[in-house]
Amino acid sequence: MNSPHRIDHISSCNIVILHITAALGGGVVNSIAQLVQAQSADGMSVTVAHSIRSETPKEEDLQKLFPAPAKRIVLPMVTSVSPLNDFRGLIAIIRLIKLLQPDIVHLHSSKAGVLGRIASWLMNLESRTFYSPRGFSFLRLDVTNVTRQMYIASEKIASLFGGTLIACSASEAQCAIDYLAGKKVVLVENCVDTAAVLTAQPLQTDRVRVVTSGRICYQKAPWRFRQLATSCDSPNVDFVWIGDGELLQHLQVSGLMPVNLMVTGWMHRSQVFEEIARSDIFLLSSLWEGMPLSLIEAQVAGLPAVVSDVVGCRDVVKDGVTGFVCRSDDELAARLKQLIDDPALRHKMGRAAREIGLERFSIARMHREMMSVYGLSDRSGSVC
Repeated sequence: MNSPHRIDHISSCNIVILHITAALGGGVVNSIAQLVQAQSADGMSVTVAHSIRSETPKEEDLQKLFPAPAKRIVLPMVTSVSPLNDFRGLIAIIRLIKLLQPDIVHLHSSKAGVLGRIASWLMNLESRTFYSPRGFSFLRLDVTNVTRQMYIASEKIASLFGGTLIACSASEAQCAIDYLAGKKVVLVENCVDTAAVLTAQPLQTDRVRVVTSGRICYQKAPWRFRQLATSCDSPNVDFVWIGDGELLQHLQVSGLMPVNLMVTGWMHRSQVFEEIARSDIFLLSSLWEGMPLSLIEAQVAGLPAVVSDVVGCRDVVKDGVTGFVCRSDDELAARLKQLIDDPALRHKMGRAAREIGLERFSIARMHREMMSVYGLSDRSGSVC
């Protein structure tokens, strides 16, 4: 076994950071990209090792997300439990660690979290290994209870191999403490590129635009969004879902989209920001989350939010200040109606959301806190 690297007396130019993830899509890819870009700009040598899935962005998009000098390597990791494939993934991670000799190993998502912690333990690097769940798998409601218990067991077993768990929200941190028997947990909240987010300037009409953003999948409960749209008793409210997905039919009634509901399909991020900026209210009725970037972006834009009371959502929205955190479908409907009917309240909450969000969710804040967790806080900002 190799001895852990000492990084007490070397500059950021010499620090090697290895990020490993099996899930490179959705919010995970953007979160990792923000980390990698900030660390590369700080003069560190950064490599991202990832597998290829159906939701993985195209190669040209990955090149934009992870520009040079950051490097990318494809690893053989699969989502499902497969002893043979998981063993191959473990061996590939060990070989990569031997090749790169990283000072920091940062794991993202559950599969990389399990295999990566075992590999780091075998390489005697557990004190320099960090794990970001990006939304615990055992919070999923689209799997059986037996499967959820298996996910919990996997997390518990993996935690025995050391490393520090970095939660992206206070609720996720509490889940880690509750389910993983108080293993080492720290909090570094998610961030967004606040400079890229457009300030909300709703259309100057008597219509109210309620928007959400993301994949139309079970996690996002599209049937809730449809029910809120169809039950809205005001003829001057438009509901817009920015995105697409396999459960598009759950937004339909008898095969047709409600007259006040529109789906944009997938859009470039700059177009998403434009759509958000044209809106009045952000609605997120998810069944579970980690800490959704779409919600953070909407708050930074200056949109009041109505969200379900789940991990991540309840952490982003300050209930009664920047929006409403709702504990039932009836409360979602009531709070949404309250904002629709009260323009002054919308504007007040929107201003508060932007003022708080610009400081709280900046990349600079995230990078500074992450370097501190790594034990590199005195090197942050010293570009080579």
